[in-house]
Amino acid sequence: MFNFLLNHSPLLYLTQSLWRDEAFSILTAQRSLPFIVKNLGFEPPVYYALLHFWLKVFGTGEVAARSLSLLGFALATLIVIVWAEQLFKKHWLSWFMPLFFFTNPMLLYYAFEVRAYGWYIFFATASMYAYCKKRWVWYVIWSTLGCYTHIYFTVFLFAQALHWMTTEVISAKKRKSISTICRDPHVLSFAAIGLFIAPWLIKIIRELSRLRQSWFFPVNFQLIKSVLGNMFLGYEGTPWYGWKYTAWLSLILISFFVLALRKKKNRRLVLFFLWMIFVPLAVIVGISFVKPMFVNRYLIPVSISEVFVVIFAIGSVKREKFRAALASVMTIFVIAFSLWYPAHHPKLPIRNTFEQILVLYKDDDVILAASPLIFFESIYYSVRPPGSSLTGDRVYLYNPHGSPFPWYVGDAIVSSDQLVNDFPPYPMRAFLVQEDGTFEIVYKLDAAIPLAQ
Repeated sequence: MFNFLLNHSPLLYLTQSLWRDEAFSILTAQRSLPFIVKNLGFEPPVYYALLHFWLKVFGTGEVAARSLSLLGFALATLIVIVWAEQLFKKHWLSWFMPLFFFTNPMLLYYAFEVRAYGWYIFFATASMYAYCKKRWVWYVIWSTLGCYTHIYFTVFLFAQALHWMTTEVISAKKRKSISTICRDPHVLSFAAIGLFIAPWLIKIIRELSRLRQSWFFPVNFQLIKSVLGNMFLGYEGTPWYGWKYTAWLSLILISFFVLALRKKKNRRLVLFFLWMIFVPLAVIVGISFVKPMFVNRYLIPVSISEVFVVIFAIGSVKREKFRAALASVMTIFVIAFSLWYPAHHPKLPIRNTFEQILVLYKDDDVILAASPLIFFESIYYSVRPPGSSLTGDRVYLYNPHGSPFPWYVGDAIVSSDQLVNDFPPYPMRAFLVQEDGTFEIVYKLDAAIPLAQ
């Protein structure tokens, strides 16, 4: 049973090998705080600063590093518990709401990554809670930290500002004067956040020219049909046959959104969450037709909002038996998906590759990553297990054509002395690691003729 859960449940997310961006997070967080603030380009510093201190206490192992993200997700769940009790009192929906939040496949997947997403979830949830409860000091704090955690957080601040304008200003029965609007706590809060994040926005503007080279994929009609379902499940195209199912799920979610609006008591809050779903998607998907910018995990507050609207839809069902039945069906669905999906969406088992390399490695050998896309994993796993003679200083990127290291992979922590354009001379050997996790032993017999063993 334990082996099944380890390989066919979210436990796999905790124990599997790190992928490129996770290894980058750890290698970056081991640098000094001034380096992190100054050199990361588009990457905001808050998560890396937290990880910097976390690694000093708990170490750099996969489980230890991923636990920081899980902590952020757990704190977000605590906010949902408090919010649910305020919304539903002693009704069973008060415990179902945080349960459904915690088991959402999209949120659960990224809560286990050594990336900013666990804390992105926390700051987004805290910001939305403070906004809806009109707790403006906390709203400024959480929103500012959110912007310094993920650059796309600003899109949701824009959605919240637009929501305020349409609900509090444009649709107001009595027209407000300019002076009244300027004194509104919403406006003062938005202004404070803008002031606090201005240094970061200036830095981002200076970096915009680098976006000419990027890895983002263009959007198409298939994505538009499936985007709501993709955001709810965290589906990105693996396995390939999931698109048609997420398209159907998108239609089901739309029906939930309509159902959630039936109950007048919660309609105002439901409309807020619908704004948090459709405005960011419209902005990012719309821009992506000109300049690709859409990545589902970058818009993870959309998934948070979908969870809330589904809960309100269930709560709007009048008959208690039907309400309980619908809640049961949705719970079974997300849990079943979370048990099925991990085995179909695993990370590259690069740890196994280095276990094999360690058996063959000799003190004079080196590691060569065949691509920037496998370089950071090669550095991370070259110092594992502790006490091995292989170290990160013996890892290089094989770069025979002298190509610049792609900025979007993480050039901030790569120096020119880590790039080599040739194989080492025999008897020194190099373990050439490919993107797919395979490797070969290579060396040269003279300066002109590289041979593979």
